[in-house]
Amino acid sequence: MKPRAFPRTPQQLSASVSWQQLATVFAVLYSLGYLVGFLTKDSLFSGGLVTSGSGHAPSAVLLDTTHKWKGDTVHTVFTSSGDAYQNFQSRIMYATYKLVQQQPGGERLTGFTRILHRTVPDVLMDEIPTFHTQPLKPQCDGWCDYPVANRPPAIKAFFDAVRRNESMIQGAWVFMLEADYVWMQPMQVPGDAWDRSVPGVQFLYDYIMPAHPNAAPQMKKLYAGNVSDIPASGPAPVLMRLQDWYTITEDYASRIMEGDQEMKSKLEWVREMYAWDVAVAKHRDLIPMRTEHPPESTTIVQPPFDEGLDRAALCHYTWGALYHEGLPSQGVKPFYKWEKRDYNNMAFVLKVPNIPMPPEYKDGWILEFDAPLNRKRHDLVVLMLTQMNKAINQLPDLTETWKIEEPKINEMIRARDAAEAEAKSIFRRGDRRWNSLDRLLATGHRPLVLGLVAGHPSHWQQRFGGGEGSCTTTMRYRKSRTPRGGGRPSSLRADGLSGVSTAHHNEL
Repeated sequence: MKPRAFPRTPQQLSASVSWQQLATVFAVLYSLGYLVGFLTKDSLFSGGLVTSGSGHAPSAVLLDTTHKWKGDTVHTVFTSSGDAYQNFQSRIMYATYKLVQQQPGGERLTGFTRILHRTVPDVLMDEIPTFHTQPLKPQCDGWCDYPVANRPPAIKAFFDAVRRNESMIQGAWVFMLEADYVWMQPMQVPGDAWDRSVPGVQFLYDYIMPAHPNAAPQMKKLYAGNVSDIPASGPAPVLMRLQDWYTITEDYASRIMEGDQEMKSKLEWVREMYAWDVAVAKHRDLIPMRTEHPPESTTIVQPPFDEGLDRAALCHYTWGALYHEGLPSQGVKPFYKWEKRDYNNMAFVLKVPNIPMPPEYKDGWILEFDAPLNRKRHDLVVLMLTQMNKAINQLPDLTETWKIEEPKINEMIRARDAAEAEAKSIFRRGDRRWNSLDRLLATGHRPLVLGLVAGHPSHWQQRFGGGEGSCTTTMRYRKSRTPRGGGRPSSLRADGLSGVSTAHHNEL
């Protein structure tokens, strides 16, 4: 799929259209969207009726074995907000994907798309095949109270577009990933996608517990069947047929009950993962899924706490690799550190640096959470970082490209900011009315029609920042769940849910 790049010069728009005229169009469209948004409510996160495990039968097209794509081909998709933190990861992930395409079996990796949910384009539009969609929460271009909220509607927008043009998907299987994955070897598909008896594949997250006393009452609000039907998984990594993505995505996008304060409190940051699991449970009779766990996992392993690649296609560096000569819980500092949260500014995106390799293994070293480091864990870290550096060495320096593209993006941002100021003036009929709008926006009412632009991230951060659940910078949150074989983080509460909820999401 050819990337959707923004115009490189104003002349490419039209000989008669200037950036000033484009900015005017942006302002008018955004103002209209803001007006409509003020008068309407978001329905996407308002929830829905409790449903049982029934659904519509898949389209007959899936039974057509004459389809142009062989049943073992894979189209890869991942989501991104386009900030520096995720773009650093995205460049590495796509570069390792291209490396794996050169391996035996790599010819089955036949398509790739990044779903960018951001108000303006970014510097990777020309490097990575990209589907660009406007975010539900425009302020999440920077930081917002719940950036994961943009993922379900972005995924739905992508598959809605695919419905209209299925040539966007170049493979029989569709494989959903996240930016902080490293391709190590071609994905081993479970079988022929055109054979309906072959299940899809997802990953088992041991911190997702639908039957837990804190979670089960929330699950029953969403699902009328047995809670035991609900898997312990999430929307990535997931391998499914295209038609099954159509079906699951509809319910995944509508199950996030942002209006339910109890649900938000109990499930916190992983409520989007539970929403996915409920959607899978609803259609479990028609869309079979296999939920895998290392060492049987064909999707991912998670260094440094897993002990080998085994059958997995990718590594997921959700945790840092921090080596200690004593217990971290007793204040011992790491003597070696690889931590993705340290790579969070534009310089790392434009010229991706090599990742420092760990020293030669020695017995007795300790990981985070007081978990022991053994030879197998160390070797998996080395294997992943070696692959990352091999890919990094093939990445071009985008510094000069950014010098050309940054002014164009900044012009779009200025137009966006001007549009918000104009919209604010439209509604300013006294402080009380504008404050009411602020309250509406703060409680989940967002512009229904975004037009071409959206609100200024720093403006929204100032308006909503500092409240419960907010943070001044994305990269300061740390994962707090306990990995397999690790110790018990001090932040893990006895209820087994709160304190682990920031685990999976790569916005952190």
